[in-house]
Amino acid sequence: MEAKNSLFMYFVLVGPIMSMSSSNWVLCWAGMEVGFLGLIPLLLLADLSSSKESALKYFCVQALASALLFLSGSLLFLFQWGLPLICIMFFLALSVKLGLFPGHFWVTGVVFGLSWTSCCLILGPLKLPPLCFLQIIPEMAPSVTGALMMTALVSALIGAWLGNNQTNVRAMIGASSITHSGWLVVACFCGGVWLYLSLYLSVLFLTLLLLWRREWAPSALGVISMSGLPPFIMFVGKFVVIMNMMQEPPFLLLLIPLLLSSALSLIFYLKFSFSFYLSQVSKQTSFGVSSLMVLNLIGAAWLLLFFGGRASQ
Repeated sequence: MEAKNSLFMYFVLVGPIMSMSSSNWVLCWAGMEVGFLGLIPLLLLADLSSSKESALKYFCVQALASALLFLSGSLLFLFQWGLPLICIMFFLALSVKLGLFPGHFWVTGVVFGLSWTSCCLILGPLKLPPLCFLQIIPEMAPSVTGALMMTALVSALIGAWLGNNQTNVRAMIGASSITHSGWLVVACFCGGVWLYLSLYLSVLFLTLLLLWRREWAPSALGVISMSGLPPFIMFVGKFVVIMNMMQEPPFLLLLIPLLLSSALSLIFYLKFSFSFYLSQVSKQTSFGVSSLMVLNLIGAAWLLLFFGGRASQ
């Protein structure tokens, strides 16, 4: 990696850490923008010609969201205006940052033209600060919690619908991130958000690495792992969220659209997984197979320990 790329990558990684570790609103917002501004040159310097167009789209959308986030966040945290309308403005800005409904409109179009490394950065580290801010909204305005839960469910369903309409793997992963963002918002309110996020990012990064290396058979395993189908590792994250929702009676009915989105998402995960497996041309897949098998065996072991412990009680 060139020195200038290393500098921009440093900004992308340090910005979210600075944002999450600061107790001052202005510094939190500034850290998020450091990561965002560090990412733009990396998108422009990528080898793909379509990356420039995606970088311009991403910059325009995120710059508008940053301005709205700073305005609404300043009213919330500096002037203590905890009005529902201000909280909704704050959430709308965060939804654009996260690629969550109703701010999901940019995700598939931008991710479609990016390199695998850029996909990792947009769908990974830059999601951390918005999730931290999202957990504050129920404390500032409990009256809007129900509306936020509904947007999370709609996001999960829209992501599943968009994924079934995609023929490009990058666009499919973008649609998948919309669905997982819906699950993450539900986890913010019910519990288990950081477990779900860590499992999702682990599977996502490893799958994108395998796609970059053109290891098609392990990539097929990675894509199906993202579906949350048992006994794959993502099922652990979804299982924890579902168990937490079942402990809250008001959230029980919300399980139906969430599980429906998982069933619909499974269709395009299987479609791309079979496509990768059938297009395998390389026999050197030991790295990918072993890595994904270890990761998914951890999930299977966790499930055995959980249900074994329940059965012995």
